[in-house]
Amino acid sequence: MEKLFEAKNLDVYKKLIRILSEYCKTMPLSGMNRMFDQVVEQGIKILPKDKLALEILDCVLQEDNIASSLQDLLNMRFSCVPVACVPQIKGGKDQKIASWKRGELISDKIKDLINWNSESGTGSWSDCEGNKVTLIDMS
Repeated sequence: MEKLFEAKNLDVYKKLIRILSEYCKTMPLSGMNRMFDQVVEQGIKILPKDKLALEILDCVLQEDNIASSLQDLLNMRFSCVPVACVPQIKGGKDQKIASWKRGELISDKIKDLINWNSESGTGSWSDCEGNKVTLIDMS
């Protein structure tokens, strides 16, 4: 199972590099060069270790439409991903969408799943107040 996870992690990393690289070729002054440099410099360790977080990134990073993929990566929230990938937690009698926490940052944006600066260690799912939570298994 660990080998399968590592393969998925590597696949998502390669997709991210290809998409950023292609975008930088077509739009060299867009500011994506800095992001591309960070991804290459930091290596695969910038990706989350969480299985669902990788699935969300894999779902968003589509190589057939580079600009749309980057737009989704940078601006989309967890509530906008396909239902099977939405990180849900139990909140009283209701289900709520989880947030991603790394260090002091608590976010519901997909871009924050990636540790762009390799700071603050790995992230984890949390509620909106930053308390660590366990996701509801939707599989």
